Amino acid sequence: MKKQTLLILFVVLTTSIVVNAQTIALHSSTGVQLFKGNTALALAYTAAQNGDTLYLSGGTFTPPTAIDKKLMIFGAGHYADSTLVTGKTFINGNVILSENADMLYLEGFEINGQLSSTYNNSINNLTIKRCRITGTTVFSGDLSKPSTNLALIGNVFMDNVSIANVTNAMITNNSFSAALQNTNGNQISNNIFLSGVYINYEYYVFNGNNNTFNNNIFIYSVNNALAASGSIGNFYYNNLFVSSSPNYGTTSTYIGNYTGIAQTAIFVSQTGNTFNYSHNYHLQNPETYLGTDATQVGIYGGAFPYKEGAVPLNPHIQSKNIATSTDANGDLQIQIQVKAQND
Repeated sequence: MKKQTLLILFVVLTTSIVVNAQTIALHSSTGVQLFKGNTALALAYTAAQNGDTLYLSGGTFTPPTAIDKKLMIFGAGHYADSTLVTGKTFINGNVILSENADMLYLEGFEINGQLSSTYNNSINNLTIKRCRITGTTVFSGDLSKPSTNLALIGNVFMDNVSIANVTNAMITNNSFSAALQNTNGNQISNNIFLSGVYINYEYYVFNGNNNTFNNNIFIYSVNNALAASGSIGNFYYNNLFVSSSPNYGTTSTYIGNYTGIAQTAIFVSQTGNTFNYSHNYHLQNPETYLGTDATQVGIYGGAFPYKEGAVPLNPHIQSKNIATSTDANGDLQIQIQVKAQND
């Protein structure tokens, strides 16, 4: 199966590299179809059936009106230094998820727009991994039909994340450059919270109830900001705070946290309150700040340590060598090095 996946990815990315065009390979039980151009994603989505896989090359793609199928969709990644051969994969526009998107898997994109679900739709077992989302992330609703068992792993969220209709989610090893809003009953571990918001005359990093925060790093410290007013019953274990007296909210439990740690003493190289590709989010002293599982706090600890360059699971194109002209037989010499990924 891995060899077949490698061959499919080789075809789609080689095609993209050689002809300099956005390309998608749709892999289904009946074979492989190729789609090209900036509308390729919408066309491939229309042709796809539940259980199919889409492999996107580097380039910019326009999303379909909504995603309402169980699919696996892989991009080439969003770090420039890890996509030198293929280029980044951009989804340019809002990505809307509908109720039949249960078990949807998204990995390896930069989404230049909002990621959202339709109101009160229950989307279960969704995985969003190693993506950068520049717009807001919104799962709206009143929990009468909640989305459950979501996994948000190793992402970069540049704007507010509001998940009012989500419970029992695993939110781990992500970077937040804004606030986590309306979170209720979720497991939140090994993230970096760089910033927060100022709303209704108060500063906060998150609002919500009955969440468990393990092994996170909270940089934002304005007015000891953490939980918004009305946040009840949250648990905090082995988190690191720049604030010396974070506002834990009402009837909270907090054990083993590290408070009053200078921002300059945390990371190898980091300033400010916004994610930056040039920063180094490794800890200066990982053995000093341990989480509940005895691994370091922050994105390089826990069960899903952050992967350098956020390289997606699909086989990774590392280098290329394409001749500038054909040989005497009319053949074009192409050499491409591909590395398989375990995760």
